[in-house]
Amino acid sequence: MKKYFKQLSWPQRVMIIFAVIVLGVFYYYKTTGSMPLHKDTVKVAVQKSTNGESIIEIDDSNSQEIEKDFPLDMTEAEVMETIHKMSHQKVKADKKWGAIPLTHARVNQLLKVVHKNENHYENSSVYKEILERWAKGDFSTVDDDHNRIWNLQGGTVGKAVGILSVEDEKAFIEDHFKVKK
Repeated sequence: MKKYFKQLSWPQRVMIIFAVIVLGVFYYYKTTGSMPLHKDTVKVAVQKSTNGESIIEIDDSNSQEIEKDFPLDMTEAEVMETIHKMSHQKVKADKKWGAIPLTHARVNQLLKVVHKNENHYENSSVYKEILERWAKGDFSTVDDDHNRIWNLQGGTVGKAVGILSVEDEKAFIEDHFKVKK
């Protein structure tokens, strides 16, 4: 291999190195579901819920881009994928590909999208049920919600097996999103 590489001209070597880097980034994206070096910037706080339990609150008030990120003309597959990736923040699973911060603003925008397209989406009632519960701050069945979407997508690996503790959820957020101090 070394001998072959030495026979190449300088531009050919550069092109091969560039191709290897591009393929590496593409492979990383396909296996993790998110681009490297890009993290959503969020502010995290632990709050008390109405029943006295600790819950994670993410403030993404700087995200005026939510309507742009989740436009009213999203496809059903995009809505499904978004709900799936948002649920990763709160569920236990052996494998998780991709993550999107689960915030009130994002949930409310997705609800608008689903309501606008409910006659076009085959599973709009499932999305509405999940998102309306999440909009109220009820994540008591988030593992089941994840698995409903996962099943609709034909999932075979990464079934949710429970709900993360507050500490584990906070660690997941810090690992996957850029957290403001």
